[in-house]
Amino acid sequence: MPSVEYQESTLNGEATICKYKDRKYFNLKVYRGGKKYTHISLNTEDIEVARRNAIKAYVKVVSEPPRSSKSTMTIQRIFEKYMEAKHQDVERGQTKPLTVKLYGQRIEQRYLPFLKYKKLINIKDIRKDSFKDYAGFQLDKKQRGKWANACNGLSPTTINTDISTLNVIFTWMVNNDHLNPIHKPVIQRIKNRTKFRDEANPAFLPDDWAAFKDVLYKFDQGYENEYETWRRRWMINYVRFMYQGGFRPHEARKIRFGDVEISKNRKDGKPVAIIQIDADTKTGRRDAVMNGNTFLNVKSHLNKGIKIRNKQINDMNEKLLGGNKVLDFHNRLHKKELPEIHNPEKDDLVLMNPFLNGERRMYHDSHIRDWWNLIVGECNFKNKYTLYSLRSTHISNQLLLGISVNKVAKNVGTSMAMIQATYDRLSSRYSIDELGFFKDTKVSTKEEDQLY
Repeated sequence: MPSVEYQESTLNGEATICKYKDRKYFNLKVYRGGKKYTHISLNTEDIEVARRNAIKAYVKVVSEPPRSSKSTMTIQRIFEKYMEAKHQDVERGQTKPLTVKLYGQRIEQRYLPFLKYKKLINIKDIRKDSFKDYAGFQLDKKQRGKWANACNGLSPTTINTDISTLNVIFTWMVNNDHLNPIHKPVIQRIKNRTKFRDEANPAFLPDDWAAFKDVLYKFDQGYENEYETWRRRWMINYVRFMYQGGFRPHEARKIRFGDVEISKNRKDGKPVAIIQIDADTKTGRRDAVMNGNTFLNVKSHLNKGIKIRNKQINDMNEKLLGGNKVLDFHNRLHKKELPEIHNPEKDDLVLMNPFLNGERRMYHDSHIRDWWNLIVGECNFKNKYTLYSLRSTHISNQLLLGISVNKVAKNVGTSMAMIQATYDRLSSRYSIDELGFFKDTKVSTKEEDQLY
């Protein structure tokens, strides 16, 4: 508030006529109880006129309820207060960190752009119908995500998830007296008419999977450089690991050796890897079971990479001792001796890359996608298979082995409804050898052949 240049009490002490610095007109400051005051302009520079206008201004002020500061709070600020409350829930162990992260992404990338489109600024602007256009706005989107990637609208599943989160946030606003209950928006969910055969991350069909493996297992061939052979074989092991485990890419990146237990309790004696998936994932902490031999192959390959890297380090250190500056295979200049890489320990990443320096020690997502596109590009598939297709293929194949939907869902960390809607439909395609060719005992062999 600007400094006061002039003030006088009026109306038996119920109000004060004020003149503030850098303001043209006199104001009437009306006491509203506690530490609350209402200011109203008297629209004059003349103190005598201000005194006459004071009575009319006072009557106008007291005839209206005091304006709450909450009614002028921006919706964006209330979103921020909501996120502050959710972060506190994380600290108390009541909410998963990934859930809060996803809420923040929805607010930043989808809710705030919609508010800007609707020109909704303050909480007092919100009414029941304020978000009735939300689904249509997202279906018409041409860009999505942090990097504004091109798209033809968001999927109905994503939009309905957004609506569920919005309903949670609006309920929180009402419960915390930020939003009048009668103004709480009503948002209709939309029908999901997605054709799952056109989903973004389709499972490999049998013939495509066979063709893909033919190209994959040649990816490391023809290289005399043992480092290049190793890194390409890393990609082969990565694909096998993701397929056998059915992991989401972000889950696999966080798996450390301390999260893995090898068991031989299967009836056939084959090793099983029981992997503890971190709590900071889409569906929280879980134990996932996968082929133990695949995990052991990944570990064996890492040990070989550590030996190759330590050989490189020893060669470089010898040159440094001779007074030479050394360029490594990343063209980085080294002036000091490098320490050898230790064998994998509990805190080391299962998919680590020993040729990278620093704490990360993992190929970047873009690097893995480039390799993936090289492999898939040689196959000329009709379907657009992605790294996530390895998870889809894992789930589909588990179902076809006769494993119950419930068990598969728990192992890969998803819902039974999502599996049944997306993957179960593939069973007929995978089972063409069994379906539709049963024999009718009332039809002779000759007539049966004619039918086919």
